[in-house]
Amino acid sequence: MNPLRVLFVCAENSVQSPMAEALLNATDSTHFETTSVGLEAGQIHPFTVDVMKDIGIDLAGKRTKTTREVAHRSFDFVITMCPRAKKGCPEFEGAEVIHWQFEDPAGTDAARQKRMFASLRDQISQRIRLFALVQVRFTEVNTLARQASKVGVPMTA
Repeated sequence: MNPLRVLFVCAENSVQSPMAEALLNATDSTHFETTSVGLEAGQIHPFTVDVMKDIGIDLAGKRTKTTREVAHRSFDFVITMCPRAKKGCPEFEGAEVIHWQFEDPAGTDAARQKRMFASLRDQISQRIRLFALVQVRFTEVNTLARQASKVGVPMTA
C-alpha cells in the first residue's frame, strides 16, 4: 500500500501545520507521507518548538514552506487549519479538502501563551490520532474488498 499523502496548511507554517505534520509523522509514518506549508512563509513560533520538544519532537531549525513550493505535487488530503488557510488555499487536484478549526494561541496574553500552545498541540494530536485510525481502517477495508473481488469472494457488511 502506498502511503497517503497529506498536506497541512496554515497561514504562515509557524504553529498549527508544523505541529500537525510532526504529530502525524510520529503517529504513523508508515501509512502517511506528510508535508506542512503556509500561505506565506513565516518563522516557526518559539512556543511551537518548545511544546513539541516537551513531547520529544524536535522542530528547531525547521524551514517553513509555502503552498507555491508544493503546487506541483499531488496529495490525497489537504487539511487547512485556520480560517485564513481555508479561504486562501489553492486547489490541489484530486485531493480531499478538510478544514480543522483551531484557536490561534499567538493572540493570547504572554502569561498564558505557552499553556495555550500546549493545549493546541494536544488538540491537534487528538485529531491526528482519530484521522490516522479512520484512514488506515478505511484503506484496509477497501484493499480487502478489492482483493476479495479479484478472487470472486463477495464482501458482506
